[in-house]
Order: sequence, then C-alpha cells, then structure tokens
Amino acid sequence: MASFSNRDKIKFLKGIFCILAVIGAIQFIIITIIAMFFYPGGYLVFEYTFSYLGTTVAENGAINSISRLLFVLACTLAAILLNPFWVVMPTLFLQKKSIKYLSLLGSFCGIVSSPFLYLLAIIPGDIDFVGHIIATNIFFLLFAAAIIIYSIAILLNTEYENVYGWVGMAFSILIILYPLVFRNIYPIRSLMQRIVVYGFVLWIVYQSTRVWKSVSPKIN
Repeated sequence: MASFSNRDKIKFLKGIFCILAVIGAIQFIIITIIAMFFYPGGYLVFEYTFSYLGTTVAENGAINSISRLLFVLACTLAAILLNPFWVVMPTLFLQKKSIKYLSLLGSFCGIVSSPFLYLLAIIPGDIDFVGHIIATNIFFLLFAAAIIIYSIAILLNTEYENVYGWVGMAFSILIILYPLVFRNIYPIRSLMQRIVVYGFVLWIVYQSTRVWKSVSPKIN
C-alpha cells in the first residue's frame, strides 16, 4: 500500500507540474494581450515589442500604470510557473545516462533563466535601458540554450519524434538571432519577437502535454 501510494504521489505531482507549466505559458499570452488594450494611446502590434508594455511612460507621454502592472504580473507568473516544467522534463529522458544528463543540463539553463524573465519585467526600459536589455538578452540566451540542449536530447531519444527536435533547433536559432540581429531591425523586430515568444509557448505546452500523457494513464 505504501509503495503504491508513493508512486501515485509522484505521478500526481508530475501531472500538477504539467498543468502549472501550461498555465504559466498560456497566461502570459492572455495577460499581455489584455495589457495591450490598456496601453495609453494605443498599442501598435506591428511596431511595439513586449517591452513597451513594461515601461513607466507610454509613447504618447502618459503614465503607463495598468499595462506595466499586467506585464510584470505576466512575467512573474511565467517565471514561477515554468520552473515545475523544467523539473519534470528530465523524466522523459531516462533511457540513457548521457541523454539524462543532457536533459538535466537543459533544465538547469531553463531554471536559471527564470529570474531574468522577472528582472526584465521589473526593470522598465525607459528608466534603465541597459539593465533591461541585459536581463532580456540573458533570459533569451539561457532559454535558447535550454531548448537547444533539449532538442539534441530529443534527436538522440528514439522514443521521440525527430521533427520536434528540429523545430526546437529552428526556434533556438531565432531566439539567439533576435537580441543579436533582429532587435535593431525595426520593421520586423516586433514580428520576430512574437514568433519567438509564441514559439516558446507552443514548445512548452507540447512538451508538458507529453509528460502528462506519460503519467495520466497510470494515475487513472
């Protein structure tokens, strides 16, 4: 009875962690979209990046209190709720020690990236531009490293479809290129940032549902 109870608790916790990860990813999209409606003077989707939502003063000179509050909330929740995702992900890569250690390294990069997601939100770009950019770049690069490492693990894992490894690689390249190249190309920087961020969300949601499927039949 005790053995069954312990197994059941582990499976249940994995399921809860997956749900938290999905909530953390999806809430970011929902809350930031709501924040756009409260941006003073109107939020130009194809011109402004997400960072505009976190500034203290909008482009029209008005105080940007509500939009900033929502942006900080979205980033803070994501930074907290995505950590359980990085905790459970290595459980999909237990076939070989080399792949297991690779997945642990990926999760380490993911967890370390979380504080910088919080920092880039609470450091407004119009007050401390350098600090905001540093936090943003570190977050993107660490998150990219996590996805690259996991993409390699996926390609080495015979139980995983290789397509998801290649997709992860493609998004990782975009993640790395965004702060280094696309940030200063104004006509497309907003579009590229959304592709990268929404790619994050889709990748996290898919991987979380995969972990969920691996444990849910046993829970029931």
